[in-house]
Amino acid sequence: MYLKACLGYKGKIYLSFVQGYRDKDGKAKQKTIKKIGYLEDLKKLYDDPIAHFKEIAKQRNDATMTEYTIKNLNTKIIDSSSKAKNLGYVVLKSIYEELGLKEFLGNKNKDLKIDFDLNKIFSLLVFSRILYPGSKKDTFDNKDRFSEDFDGFTLKDVYRSLDYFNSYKDDIESLL
Repeated sequence: MYLKACLGYKGKIYLSFVQGYRDKDGKAKQKTIKKIGYLEDLKKLYDDPIAHFKEIAKQRNDATMTEYTIKNLNTKIIDSSSKAKNLGYVVLKSIYEELGLKEFLGNKNKDLKIDFDLNKIFSLLVFSRILYPGSKKDTFDNKDRFSEDFDGFTLKDVYRSLDYFNSYKDDIESLL
């Protein structure tokens, strides 16, 4: 939500709270959440009405998501007939990326002449170890339980990648 100032009746500046969002086609749209009033009228009540209402908009953004925003989130439609997907790992994914593992393994992958993605395999192993502890084969066989696409490698590639992870062990520990 943000404060919008626009020209209103007879060229007067009008203030309102507006929420930006994207429609189903990806086009940027905005919806007026609350009309505040004309700037000249608000100057009688507040020393700096623009700063005052900008702060209110900021507080509302920090406090809660509006119902309008929730209704217009672009979400992936999940087929109810398919297996249940774990979306809870996105918190782990965020931490994984903040630690720099994605970038680190991406850079290492560029230097190697292999046809599988080390980052995909490593992240799958990490997420599975935390959420569904099991063997590497079990992890590979059940990689579809995550909403992310963990394709592009075989079980043999998982085992081959372990040698690379072992050689990067000290670098990964230093990174963490």
